[in-house]
Amino acid sequence: MPKTKVQVTESEVQTPDGDTRQTKQYRVTIPKQMAEFFDLSQSDKLEWSSGSASNKMEVTVHKND
Repeated sequence: MPKTKVQVTESEVQTPDGDTRQTKQYRVTIPKQMAEFFDLSQSDKLEWSSGSASNKMEVTVHKND
């Protein structure tokens, strides 16, 4: 299975009360083989949770049928 990289985008946003705060957004792509295996479409959702070990993740596919 191919590996993907995590992309991190940091930005500063202005709150309604005039303050600013730092935010981070994390993105990861899904390998094409996985998307095809699970027959993912535009409106499907992925639920991420921690796995059984500290370096494992679980992803649950919620089909929008």
